[in-house]
Amino acid sequence: MAVTRLNPSKGRLTFLVEIILGLMLITVLNMLLFRNDVGFLNVQPHPYWIVVLLISVRYGFLPGFLAGLSSGLLFLLFRAATIPDISLLELRSMELWGTPLLFWTTGMALGEIRQGHIREHTATLTKLRDNMTVCETQQKELRALEQAKVEMDTRIFSQEHTLSTIYEAAQALRTLDSESIYMAILDLLRQYLGVEECSIYMLENNVFQLKAFKRTVSPKPRATIALESEPLWSVYRERRTHTLDAALRREQQTTGILIAAPVLTSSGMEAMGVLVVERMPFLKFNPTSIRMVELISDWCGSSLENALLHKNTREKLITDDIADVYNARYLRRRLGEEFARAKRYGLELSVIYLEIPGFQERLPEEQQATRIAFASVIQSHLRNIDLVFLHETPGAFVILLPTTPMQGARVVVNNIARAYQALVIMSFELDAHLMSLHVGVAALTPEMNDMEELLAAMTEDIHDTVTSA
Repeated sequence: MAVTRLNPSKGRLTFLVEIILGLMLITVLNMLLFRNDVGFLNVQPHPYWIVVLLISVRYGFLPGFLAGLSSGLLFLLFRAATIPDISLLELRSMELWGTPLLFWTTGMALGEIRQGHIREHTATLTKLRDNMTVCETQQKELRALEQAKVEMDTRIFSQEHTLSTIYEAAQALRTLDSESIYMAILDLLRQYLGVEECSIYMLENNVFQLKAFKRTVSPKPRATIALESEPLWSVYRERRTHTLDAALRREQQTTGILIAAPVLTSSGMEAMGVLVVERMPFLKFNPTSIRMVELISDWCGSSLENALLHKNTREKLITDDIADVYNARYLRRRLGEEFARAKRYGLELSVIYLEIPGFQERLPEEQQATRIAFASVIQSHLRNIDLVFLHETPGAFVILLPTTPMQGARVVVNNIARAYQALVIMSFELDAHLMSLHVGVAALTPEMNDMEELLAAMTEDIHDTVTSA
């Protein structure tokens, strides 16, 4: 049987109404149908048990107690009415009190049993509600955790994807050309962090020199910034990243710079310059982007350090590692020495300019092979004291001939020209414009006081030479 739990006031009113209606219904039936047995005194079991049992097993202890008490009192009333002159002895007899007491005790006993069930049921419902509340709370927490997990997985994947793609793109920094490194760094900032405007400043001659920049709407930044200008000087001196929010918290001047990261050497102990971010989307300006700018700045420092080291090393070299001849930088230094020696001791000195025709029209691989082959041809026709240099013009060489007059230099030119023609014929390049070298010859004269005059005379004499093979 289903148990209906009511609040105390409504429950009390309900069982009282049911007790009264039940007893009234039995009494009415008694008066209408069984007038010869008023109160059902001779009926066993007594009809009042219907009210006592139903009320006690339905509502518990107090309703059962009242149902038993009401039934007993009503039974006593009808019982007493059948005795015209009741005596004190009859009032004490169990025949009079037995059935009412049985109504009362049975109602209390069954009501208490039902009350125990109600208490257990109520405790179970309370526990169930508590468990359901805990379950709902746990479900909410689970949904929140699932959403957080999805967001975290997305963020981790995004960061891993960003880091991996940035690392792949950072391979473009594996170059020894500093200008290419500057532009590659700015491209990384624009492509992977959405940076709209940025620039790189390097410290040179006690000022910050602008090396590269990217702009969308703002004008070109200043080419130089004074050493003690903020925040660049603080970033350079402290080797620590400066951000706009940190400047606002410290009530410092912002100068329109969102992020300024130091460009450090690979050891991290020395700064070379500052990487500046001036404009980027608001949602991109977060701690993750700041860390990415610092990472890219570190890559910039390491790559620039290698490029500068390579540049300094190359500047100290005097030979070209491909053609195995002296490079163009060494030409002026050595020519100056030979020019001074020849002038001091009255020696002969000649220079020859040789340029391979159509050199710049060739593929890079062909240019390298042609330059190596032609350098070998030149060296095979020279003495040990003669010097061969690369010229600043691609595909051109300069030969320095100590103690050699103009006539001897022209003989050398003719010999090299014939060997070059043979080389061209062997490679089946029979075009007419490829058969003749661009040649210029000059010799030291008493009127020359500077090596630049000798080089100028050589340049003025450049012409095409055609020699029969």
